[in-house]
Amino acid sequence: MGLAEFICAAILSMGWANADVACKHMPTVVQAAEKNGINPHILASLIYVESRWQPKAHSGANACGLTQIIPRFTKKSKAGYVSCRQLQQNPTLAIERGAQILKYWIKKYGRGSLHTGLCGYNVGYRCHGTKIWKRGHAYARKVIRLAWKLELRTKMEKEEWKVTPGCYE
Repeated sequence: MGLAEFICAAILSMGWANADVACKHMPTVVQAAEKNGINPHILASLIYVESRWQPKAHSGANACGLTQIIPRFTKKSKAGYVSCRQLQQNPTLAIERGAQILKYWIKKYGRGSLHTGLCGYNVGYRCHGTKIWKRGHAYARKVIRLAWKLELRTKMEKEEWKVTPGCYE
């Protein structure tokens, strides 16, 4: 079994909403995370916090898809504009673009800090010295805490598989 399957088993055991959707797209999450130098548990947790794994999610701020990307902010990106409809109809695109955007926030804005990068992903450039920064930092803590629990549970699933490998096949 690969990492995607172990993360899926962990998500199922944790009782996440829409775990079936999460498991279906977990290979894409792992691939996109690895491609962008992000821990896959962080990306999976970000998606859970953003959309509860609902591909058609749409927020009042016009954020769309699994990773809740705001289309108007994609106009200046190197990867090009992506519409809300595209993000909602193509979960793979939403995951891949979300990973690229998170990478940007961690590397450029956070200068390597995961916490600051997650804050930027949530509230943009308002993570320093504004009233809204508290929301962004609370969001970062929530994603990191959930990812830590998911990673711990994934390790437990791997250990369980070593003891009883036939249960997963």
